[in-house]
Amino acid sequence: MGNNRNVVVITGMHRSGTSLTTSLLQSAGIFVGDRLLGDNLSNPRGHFEDLDFAEFHQSILQSQGVCSEGWIDNTSKEIQPKYLEKARDLIEQRNEHLVWGWKDPRTALFLDFWSELIPDAKYIFIYRSPWEVADSLYRRGDALFQTNPEIAIRTWINYNQKILHFCSRTSQPWILLRIEDVIENPQFIVDAVNQKLSLNLRSPKNLYDDSLFKKSSVNLYQAKLVQKYFFQAFQLYLQLHGCATLIENTTVCLAKKSRTVPWFWQNWLDRPIKKIKTTRYWSKLRHTITQ
Repeated sequence: MGNNRNVVVITGMHRSGTSLTTSLLQSAGIFVGDRLLGDNLSNPRGHFEDLDFAEFHQSILQSQGVCSEGWIDNTSKEIQPKYLEKARDLIEQRNEHLVWGWKDPRTALFLDFWSELIPDAKYIFIYRSPWEVADSLYRRGDALFQTNPEIAIRTWINYNQKILHFCSRTSQPWILLRIEDVIENPQFIVDAVNQKLSLNLRSPKNLYDDSLFKKSSVNLYQAKLVQKYFFQAFQLYLQLHGCATLIENTTVCLAKKSRTVPWFWQNWLDRPIKKIKTTRYWSKLRHTITQ
């Protein structure tokens, strides 16, 4: 790849705000693809996801016998050689653009792969709290998370562990952003991206719609629940804060202890689906969270 090209890789765990961030970066001057994943009920303004890269990652995951959506808590299988040529084609097809990139959450599972192919790529990582991501996945209605809500947390851990591990050892420029800061001050984010990644993006459009990015009114209680029952996820969230470029220092406050069933799981337990409520899983989960 020629030195006059800037390739920007945008990724983060699903439901972390990567679509919003990519829409802002597109408006600021990054070409993010011609064939983008369209809108749906969970993302009415579109995903800003390059389908060529998304389908490429899905194909690799399928070849490894795992979920093509990337709902996995680990992956380290070797990528078959046939995918190298396809990846090079994807890169070559976009090199006519001076500043281009792509967004796909599954990219977080293949950071080393792309780092070797594009040694001068630049990375923008987005993160959101594990409790808000899990709640968003649940509200979206995916059957997997209706019956196995813990998978959302385990997948969140996997994605963000891979991001932090990559950041700790790569020599390529990267920036880690908290989605709340992207929402609060898009111009600050673009300025930070320009500075850390040596880009020259223009001012972004304000594309945020509060109605499309739900924030829970009981985040403190959710945080306490994750700290108690998924301590690894909570600790990882604090590590992300420590590595991120933040508008201002933030701390994670916790709610007081409660003997009642935490609302986060109660929402699932109260679902009007008898089959879910009678499974062994729910019986075990109810017993665990009310200890």
